[in-house]
Amino acid sequence: MKILVFEDNKTANLSPVTLLRATFEIKAGIYTILEKITKISEQNCEIFLNARDILTDVLKEKYTLPVNENKSGDYLFINGKINFTRKAFKEIILTLEENTVLISGDSVIAAKPGKNLAEKVFQNARNNNNIFCTEDFSSLSKKEVKTEDGIFAFEYPWDLVKYTKEILTDDLKIYFNEHLSEVFTPSSNSVLSPDNILVSPSSKLYPNVVLDASSGDIAIDENAVIEPFTFVKGPVYIGKNVIVKAGTKIYGPCSIGIHSRVAGEISGTVFHGYSNKQHDGFIGNSYVCEFVNLGADTVTSNLKNNYSKIKSRFSSGDRQYHTNMQFFGTVFGDHTKTGINTMLNTGSIIGIFTIIAGGGFPDKFIDSFTWYISGKLPAKYKISEALETARVVMSRRDVELTSAYEELVREVYKSFLTESIV
Repeated sequence: MKILVFEDNKTANLSPVTLLRATFEIKAGIYTILEKITKISEQNCEIFLNARDILTDVLKEKYTLPVNENKSGDYLFINGKINFTRKAFKEIILTLEENTVLISGDSVIAAKPGKNLAEKVFQNARNNNNIFCTEDFSSLSKKEVKTEDGIFAFEYPWDLVKYTKEILTDDLKIYFNEHLSEVFTPSSNSVLSPDNILVSPSSKLYPNVVLDASSGDIAIDENAVIEPFTFVKGPVYIGKNVIVKAGTKIYGPCSIGIHSRVAGEISGTVFHGYSNKQHDGFIGNSYVCEFVNLGADTVTSNLKNNYSKIKSRFSSGDRQYHTNMQFFGTVFGDHTKTGINTMLNTGSIIGIFTIIAGGGFPDKFIDSFTWYISGKLPAKYKISEALETARVVMSRRDVELTSAYEELVREVYKSFLTESIV
């Protein structure tokens, strides 16, 4: 079977998360959507990737899979902005019949159009920045699916928070199946439900660490360090080379990605990877992209005082969107930094390469490449300075800022310019 994972024409609605990555690189649990498809698919499946032209060079650096090399044939098309349980993927998506499209609301989940229509879809994508138009599948027989079926469509940034528990719980089952040999033997009575806990032999748990897996699995990956007086309540994944500082409190569902460093109180939050929250402060029901640094005592509000549903916006227009969520903190774009004592309102969306300082409550929406200093007018981040800081930050985690990544950042930067700033 040939599987083609694509981006649709509503990717911009997931900004800022998708400004520097493809939708299929979103991580709402342990794994990106692409990683999950690769793990669950049958071994004889061929996987192809289709993404915006601006991402082509960066994706080709990361993956050996074909990128934007559309060849004729019969494909199972899977939208990169979805996620799913293993059961839903095997029983609903992989078994999709010919000339059928799976839909959820206005979104195409997956489609099996046949060779002739597939060629037309490819042609239209080539003429449209390699973005797939979901209307191209409108002639197919429609089959509706819902979140109750175990399929989750990411329409807006807050959806990455909305479905964290369901996705992380399923991802942990996949992780446990792959690491069954790592038997966890508790060394003290500071462990609840040890059968639901996996700890890598290369990780280090200091004394006086409490792991409570009575409400969900806990997985601690390779070379992670959990310092003393830490409390972890599942479901929680603590990734490779993560450092959890002394006295940290983690209330699942939480996924802390590779090479992150965390402290303080964390609840219902995903750290994509390579990010820092090394000091006291609360972060709840939030999504943190890569190479983010949260200054000491940065706090996210995740619940309104009147307990009403939260509104949010992800672009510079005035339109506010109903999230239909009672708990929603902040989405932090890649390479964003907050200063000490930053207080973020419920439903905040912070762009990429944004600097926030001066304490107090910033605006709920701050655009990408912005210096936002309390008491001053927002200013545009100079691209040369932004890239130099990124190069330093990335090198501290042994990650190279490649020429392809730099070119991507520069191209994205142009779309946020109102004047020439170098």
